[in-house]
Amino acid sequence: MKKSFIVSLILSLLMASSAALTIVMTPSAEVADQQNKINLETIIPSKFNDWKIDLSVTPPLVNPDVTGTVNKIYSQTLSRTYINNQGERVMLSIAYGRDQRTDLQIHRPEVCYRTAGFNIGELTKTFVDTSIGRIPVMRLVAKQGVRNEPITYWIRMGDSLTRGWFEQKAATLKYGMAGKVPDGLLFRVSTISNDEQDSYEIQQAFLTTLLQAVRSEDRHWLIGRLTSI
Repeated sequence: MKKSFIVSLILSLLMASSAALTIVMTPSAEVADQQNKINLETIIPSKFNDWKIDLSVTPPLVNPDVTGTVNKIYSQTLSRTYINNQGERVMLSIAYGRDQRTDLQIHRPEVCYRTAGFNIGELTKTFVDTSIGRIPVMRLVAKQGVRNEPITYWIRMGDSLTRGWFEQKAATLKYGMAGKVPDGLLFRVSTISNDEQDSYEIQQAFLTTLLQAVRSEDRHWLIGRLTSI
């Protein structure tokens, strides 16, 4: 009888401490509420250096069910194709979400492309050096039929830039421990080309000139608190 009482007491204490820990670690303050409202359309210039929006490219029609899911996860999205004087094209996709709780977190491109029927090559963590700073990025190649699409992306979680599942979850946990819900932004560029190395060089040139063109007071929306070089 005494032994069963002690076991019951221990179990009760564990349950109580678990419940208390859950309450303490449940984020309640949204970081987005402490910032000015983002406007992707005005932050990202339509023309910079020798890049401009390619008006010949028509945005694809989106399934209403997909639109509903996107609207649930993201507060704002921006999708454009840019072209330069050499006829090189870069597709830019940005998605912003105010609330990065687990069920509302930004979807990583490798997951979305795979769901859309693409074959995904090896994921590579690397850096893109710009005059603004050294940006940690993820690179991958998505293939479907004759379409070969080299992709460069990063995900901003609060002030941190993340690459892949582990870094994304670690950033979320860091904010959760502080009782905060981070906002998040997916920044993705891609090209359609069989020459992957050339594609990444074009993407790096595009990223460098774009970040220089964005107003300094707006860059934090894209890259968080990135240390300048």
